[in-house]
Amino acid sequence: MSAKVLINGQAEGVISPFDRGMHYGDGLFETFLVQSGCLLFPSEHFSRLRKGCQKLGFPKPDEALITDEINQAIGSDSNGVVKLLLSRGEGNRGFMPPEKPTVTRVISFSPSHSILKATLKCCSLILCHTRLARQSVLAGIKHLNQLERVMARAELKDQSAEGLMLDTDGLVIEGTMSNLFIVKHNTLITPPLNNCGVHGTIREYLGQAAKRDNVKLKERELRLEDVKRADEVFMTNSVMPLRSIDRLMISGASYNMQKGPISEWAFNAILSNIRLQIKRSNE
Repeated sequence: MSAKVLINGQAEGVISPFDRGMHYGDGLFETFLVQSGCLLFPSEHFSRLRKGCQKLGFPKPDEALITDEINQAIGSDSNGVVKLLLSRGEGNRGFMPPEKPTVTRVISFSPSHSILKATLKCCSLILCHTRLARQSVLAGIKHLNQLERVMARAELKDQSAEGLMLDTDGLVIEGTMSNLFIVKHNTLITPPLNNCGVHGTIREYLGQAAKRDNVKLKERELRLEDVKRADEVFMTNSVMPLRSIDRLMISGASYNMQKGPISEWAFNAILSNIRLQIKRSNE
């Protein structure tokens, strides 16, 4: 099934060759999962989008307009993935951004026959050589400059696996397309993302769920040794939404990992919330 695309609300819209998103990666994006006709975790996505627009100096996003256009793109389909892209729009030659940008909106929807399965799936986690640069100004947001992740993802021979990325100081940060959690002594631990990395929507939700369910959760710096010695390791993103790691591969060495009770709790917390969102959207 082919993707449906709206550019500035128009099915026949075009992007200017002078658009700064294409020239400089001057923009932001969000990726939403759609299940049973329900756009999942919209408040978390729009919260991150607002923060990104504020950081980049974009106008505040028109969430009602964007939501309406997303619903147009989804149409009668029930399941799939929405990608929202905002760029600063056209500008003069050179890096200096326009004082009053006219933001370009691109919304695409890729329908899928698959639906979210009520099973905790596993995958391998492979250390990538490509590292994330430390830049606190851009940390946390989903900007369009993603070449580090493109290069890291290209290292993986097994496309069903996830890649583990360090920063230039050797700290463990996240996956090529997901956030990292480890469990040690019944404590859930995730790296801080003050200098690089993306504040994922599922990561944000699990922080709330941990407080609600009295699960110990800490943010602290992690090294590879911490991941190797972890009792459990899992990755999250808005489309997975969670994968437990059953094998960690570092420079040819392989380490077997185990699913455990905290991974099960996290998966069930996410799945329960998704089912609740779907139920409410259909009422």
